[in-house]
Amino acid sequence: MSNPDRAGLLASVALLCWAAAAPALENDSEQTIEWSADGSSSMSTLDGVRNLHMTENVTITQGSLEIFGDEALLEYSTETNELDRVTVQGAPARYRQALDEDGGIVSGSGDTILFYADEDGNTVIELVGNADISSRDMNTSCETILYVTELELIRASGNCAGAFTPRND
Repeated sequence: MSNPDRAGLLASVALLCWAAAAPALENDSEQTIEWSADGSSSMSTLDGVRNLHMTENVTITQGSLEIFGDEALLEYSTETNELDRVTVQGAPARYRQALDEDGGIVSGSGDTILFYADEDGNTVIELVGNADISSRDMNTSCETILYVTELELIRASGNCAGAFTPRND
């Protein structure tokens, strides 16, 4: 096995190991999604999608999940009026969420953060461009990080680096 292949395998194993220790609060996905912005907002509709664009100090929350950035686009289905996807951009955009009732936090950042539900209804946080994610057990940086909160699963691509922090309990 070549060194690049070995490095990729080790990064994948490391990320899967970390995932088992980093669940988000289970009831966050059942909470109302709220948003605020200090700047302008505009709404448009195109091809069955209602787009809400906001600027300046944008905050998106759902339970303990918080995403902050410079601007955001919320995409709603006109047929169901359900929120399909949130795209937040920043310098960087930031993500934060409670892991458990004991005060553990997972946080991350990237040039762009996508927030949506996958085909199974799981919450996905996708950190794109200069992405990093950390908790009390690990931190990692990659070009792209996809975090499925309910499954405690991380998928990463691009050059990655990180570290595990031993737990002392």
